[in-house]
Amino acid sequence: MTQPQAIGMVLAQLVTAEGRVVERSAVKGQLYVSPEEVVVIRPTGGERWLDRIALGALAGSVVLVLLNVALWQRLEPLGAAAGLQAFYWMTLGRRRRALAARELSAAEVDAARQAGRAAIFVPAGAVRELVPPEPPRAAGFRKPARLVLPDGALEIYLDEPTFGRVRTALGRGI
Repeated sequence: MTQPQAIGMVLAQLVTAEGRVVERSAVKGQLYVSPEEVVVIRPTGGERWLDRIALGALAGSVVLVLLNVALWQRLEPLGAAAGLQAFYWMTLGRRRRALAARELSAAEVDAARQAGRAAIFVPAGAVRELVPPEPPRAAGFRKPARLVLPDGALEIYLDEPTFGRVRTALGRGI
């Protein structure tokens, strides 16, 4: 088995041939591509919890400030809001590093699959066609890249240069 190429953090989902999203298939995770397979691996539990807690701290600080302005007009809630903001910003570096591509060996990808962290697994031989993402537009959403499968597609939200890396890693050339 060849080494999978780490692409980075992506949003991916499986869709049926009719274009409907397969239930519980939408996921944010690390994308790994090799000539044998395409795998999206979920973040670890710790990474997911840190992200949720940090976003909760950010939202909580905003709510706390708004409540303080509307009801209390005291200094203590502002100190608590500043503490929550400090936690959010102090964890930003770690949360951003979790978005970067992490090289894993084929054995490590297999271990993640066996541990239940592989959210989406598609054999590369099942990919019939590679459809690039729609170019950026001035307004609105754009269509994601599609790896067309016999019974639907794997939609991946990524940019054109990254899609080129996926195409190359699958051995489909440019």
